[in-house]
Order: sequence, then C-alpha cells, then structure tokens
Amino acid sequence: DLDVLGLTNSSENNKTLREYILEAFQSGTVRDDPCLAINGEIVPVFYLDEDPWDGQSKLPPIGEHLKKIPTLQSDPKWVAGQWCNLPKEAERCTVCGLRPQGPSKKSRDRKMCDVCEQRREDRAKEWATQKLNTTVWIDEVTDKNGRIALIVGKFDLQNWLTGDLVRSLAVRDPEKVSDKTKTDKIGKNPSFARLRRIWETTRKFWKDVAPPSRDKNTVDSQPSLSNSLAGEIVGQAGPRLEIRGIPKEIIQNGKLGEFHAYELVLPNNVKIAVLWDPPNKRLITLENLVYTARNLGWNLPKRRENESKKNYEKRLHKEAADFVRNALHDKTVSLNIPPKYGTESETITTFKAQASEILDSFYTPLIPILAEPQVFMAIVPANKAFEVVKAIKTKYEREMGKVRNRLPLHIGVVYAYRKMPLRAILDAGRRMLKQKWNNKRWEVVCPARKLIEKGDKLPERFHDDQNGQFKEWFEVLIRQGNRTLTWYVPAKMGDGVTDDHWYPYVFLESSSEPTDRSRYYKAISPWNPSHSWLVHAGELKPGDKIYFTPATFDFEFLDTNARRFEIAYDKDGKRKNSLTKPYLLDEVEILDKIWKFITQEQNGKPRLSTTQIFALREMIETKREEWFDEPHNSLADENFKKFCHDLFVNAQWQWGKPDKSKLQWLADMAVRGYFTDAVYLFHHVMKEKPEGEE
Repeated sequence: DLDVLGLTNSSENNKTLREYILEAFQSGTVRDDPCLAINGEIVPVFYLDEDPWDGQSKLPPIGEHLKKIPTLQSDPKWVAGQWCNLPKEAERCTVCGLRPQGPSKKSRDRKMCDVCEQRREDRAKEWATQKLNTTVWIDEVTDKNGRIALIVGKFDLQNWLTGDLVRSLAVRDPEKVSDKTKTDKIGKNPSFARLRRIWETTRKFWKDVAPPSRDKNTVDSQPSLSNSLAGEIVGQAGPRLEIRGIPKEIIQNGKLGEFHAYELVLPNNVKIAVLWDPPNKRLITLENLVYTARNLGWNLPKRRENESKKNYEKRLHKEAADFVRNALHDKTVSLNIPPKYGTESETITTFKAQASEILDSFYTPLIPILAEPQVFMAIVPANKAFEVVKAIKTKYEREMGKVRNRLPLHIGVVYAYRKMPLRAILDAGRRMLKQKWNNKRWEVVCPARKLIEKGDKLPERFHDDQNGQFKEWFEVLIRQGNRTLTWYVPAKMGDGVTDDHWYPYVFLESSSEPTDRSRYYKAISPWNPSHSWLVHAGELKPGDKIYFTPATFDFEFLDTNARRFEIAYDKDGKRKNSLTKPYLLDEVEILDKIWKFITQEQNGKPRLSTTQIFALREMIETKREEWFDEPHNSLADENFKKFCHDLFVNAQWQWGKPDKSKLQWLADMAVRGYFTDAVYLFHHVMKEKPEGEE
C-alpha cells in the first residue's frame, strides 16, 4: 500500500512511498524557478495495480489505465494557505483559479496572481529575446482572413497496449510453420519493451508533424518547427515591424510592463497587437500583417504568371508589411491596454509612430501544443489546415500502411475567428478526439497486386518509396454499405527487395481456418474472440469479410462560442445531427476533388461561378429539408437523386460541361451531402474563391 509502505532515508526519517512521490512531483518548476513550483496546484492521482507484473511474462494493464481519465485536483490545505493573512478581500486569479489576484499591482490589473503573471511574462520574454523565428501569438497565426484552425489527432492504441494486437505482428513466416494455432511460435510476444516502442513510434509521428518546444529533458530527435511536416506547409510569414517613438517619460515611469502585449490604435481605428520590448525600447507587431493590411484597405496582389506559390506568399507578406509600415510611419497613434471582458480599453499614451522593418524576423506561423500518441494539438492558419490534414494522411499511409487496418488515426479540425476564446477552441478539439468508427466489418471488393517494374501506376504521394517498400504493393478495395476505400499495402521491406511476411495481416470475420491460403495464423482478435484467424493482405480474395479500423476526419467552424456543443458522437461513432460526419480520412480527397472540379479555371473563368455554386447548394439542401423529415432518408431516394442530377445537367456551366459519368458522380456527391460540405468548407470557412474570381 502506498500509504503504509515505509522507506527510510539517510536521516532515519520514515516516509511513505506516496509522500516521496508527492514531494518529487510538487518540486517541479517552470524555468527552474523555485518561486514557480507546482506545489499543491496539481496533485497526481496514483495507485498500485492489484495484480503484480514483471513486464515480460505478464504485462501491466496500460490499456485499462488509459481508459481512466483522472480528475484535475489540487491540495485543499495548500489552496487554503494561499488565502491566509490577506490585507483585504481579494478576487480569484482568472488563470489558475486557485490563488488570489496579486499582490503586485501589475498582476491585479491583469486579474491574475503573481505566479501566473510571471509564468506568462517569462514565455513572452523568452520569445522576444530568443525565438523570433517562431511565434506564441495566435494573431500571428491567422490567415489573410483573420481565421485560425486547431488540428487535433490521436492514434487508438487501446488494443495495442493490452498486448492483443502485438501478436498480430509475426516474427516468422507463417507459411513455414505447420501448426498455425501456435501463436507464440509465429506472433510477437507483447513485452513491455515492445509496448514502449509502439508508444514512442506513434509519439514520433506527431513530433514530425509539429514538434513542441524542446526542453532539457528532451532526449529523442525531432525536426525544427520550420522543417516539420506542418511547418513546411504553412511556410514562412513576416517580416515583423518595430515601432518607436513612445515618450521617454512613459518608458521611465514604468507604465509599460516588461514584455507585455498592448493595442496600437491607428487614426482610422484599426487596431494592431504589439509587444513592449524594453531592452530595445520598441514595440513589436504581433499580427499577420497581410490581415492587418487588408483591414487598412490594401488589395491583395494577384499571383504572377509562372510565380510559384511559395514565392507569391513571400511577396505577399513583404508587400503587406511595407503597406502597414507606410500606414503607420509618422502617424499619431495611441497605445492602449487591451480590454478585458466587460471593460473598455485604457489609453496609456499617444505618440507619433516611427515604423521600420525588423530584419530577419520571418517566422513559422504554427503553434504546437501537444504531440503525444493519443493527443495531438497544433494551431495553424485556417487556409492551410486542409493541406496539413492531407499531408498527415499521406504520412500515415506511408508509415503505418501495413498496420492501418488495426491502427486507426482520428483527425479533427476546429476553425475559428482569431478572437474566439482559446478555451472554447480547445474544448471543441477535445470533443473531436472522441470520434471513432465502431463498425469494423468490411468486405473485400478487389485485392490487386501491383509492381513498379510492370508499369503499374503508384499514387504520386508514395513516389518517395517507389524504390523501397512501395516497389511492390497491394491495392485492396474494401466496402462498407455505400462507402469504399482503397488500402495501399506496401509489399516490400524498406530495402525494396525483401518480401514482407511479418506486418500486413488482417483478421477474417470467420471462425473457420483459411486453409486455402498459405500465410495465415491464429491470434486473439480484440473485436471478436471467435474470429481469430489472421491472413496476409496479399492473400485476400474478393468477397472476404474482414475487420478493418478506418481512420476518420471531422471538422467544425466555431462561428459562435456555443457551436462546440454540437460536436457529439452517438454509440456508432456518428456525429449527431450530421448527415456526413465524421468522414473517412480517405474521403478528404473527395472533398478536395469536388471543389477543384467545379472551380477549375479555363481562360479566366471557373466551370461554375460563385453564384451558381451557392444556388445549387441552396436548392439541394432546401429540397432535402422539404421532402424528408430525417435527412438520412434522402440517401436512398431515387427521386431525390434524379432531382440533384437534373440540377447539374441544367446548371450554367461556363465551360467544360461534365460528361454523363461526371454528372452521375456529382449527383451522388450531392445526395450524400459531400457537395454541400465541400462548398461550406472551402468557400465559407477557408474563404476560397473559384479561380478567375479572386
């Protein structure tokens, strides 16, 4: 028992194991500053397992532990001690909610305690003095429309950490073992070391996407933020501007808090977030200046002929910074303390601004929050989020392609205005992490063996591996109801020569031994113990019923704070009050394809104008609402499908009217709700316009 187990230290001071653990935990600090120690703010929840384990012959019940979400709790005695001997009644800190505000005036003005204020100030100071090539400011991550996106993701490791699915990985070729029921002779032993490697591998996956800040305890390698998967997609923003000219008396009398954020208000009432940098006696802009320039009346320049997207965005940021600099320079501006909820901003001073570009102040507009196997979070510009999701999907297919049938990945994107409270955005993201796909039974439609040397076409996203694991591959088309997906299974090991007999195995939905196959064996199925036969993906046949755990994708736009409460899933994993969500992760390509097809440009004109796109969407959804009490009833209605088909036939196509097969495809996408979602996502949320109308 943790409370009675006594350990004696060198001073013969007996303490329980619980006391030793608590002392070590509470001594943790921010930046090694004892004044910022955790103390009793958070008390860890820990207990001993009922049954002993050694990690080899018996595994710890990690999967069961991960199901238990510990409640956040504090030490009540410690909290009570923070409120003793106060000179007068004090309000509670709005950040930690535990300590009283103050006691310093600066902290009280910001409605927080000194500890929380110091923690925040330390981060701003570190950024301003050491990390200007990154950002910690949401306003700098916004896109040109002032919107951001929180990307969340998780691997479902539950059945891996119990050890069950570890045995679905072979240590020898089953074809060479006569007794296929001898799991311990064929499947890997689920040792503690193997479970740790699974955890570390999935953790590294997310760190490659968007690595959190490194600290002194970081031992594994990870890319820099700009070289990470998400970093390369969002590119570089900047330069920033510095503003000088604040009266000396304002600087000298301490009215400006060190490394505090303020608002700079221009004569036309446009506001710019800035940070006071005391060592350099300057204000640093904290916004995407493309968005700021647009607020000041700047018109975005068009992309030049043969100009790459990367070069265009670089020019866009530079010209926007120049426009804002000219709008600021020699203008009388006011410096304000940003308003809190229910209050107005307070003016500190007015002065004539001297604005100039900060050299080498380009940065990666990306804020990583967490990168753990079961919780990934990062904030990116809204107009880049979909591309990041597609890149994550490609990485998942390449790195987890052999086991994706039993290692599902769930991704969500929460779009929001830049001023949406961060707590609301994070809450929406946490809700999306609950998505799943409970129906795991799929039917094999067509398994095909493909080879590079025979001229078979490998999807472009896998070309980096065409001389390695994808030199040969299996394309397995599977179906569940009206949904299909193609599973691309690498058939080779990394050397491009060795056949992979060990990883790509699938549980059959059958209790009969598949004696008509050569590579198969028996293991414990976590979904149905009676269906325990594993078959190599290369030996699947049309009509096979298999267990497949698909990856999913969901998104929501928080146009209001309360919209997040609509993110809820039923027992089957479907979004309540949604016809389509969550999507299969493979279906993000469909949404992309729909939008690109209807907006494709020729001679300066898109196939469909914005007006036509909106009219089609409105007619489809209005008729769905009029004809059906339950939207799902529209999916199998032939009259509704014919109505959608006729809409596209009679649409005012500006060029390239679709052929019969494309019209049928568009009608099917409209019936399913994919057309409506594509228009909503790309136009309403990401504010994209058809080419030729930008």
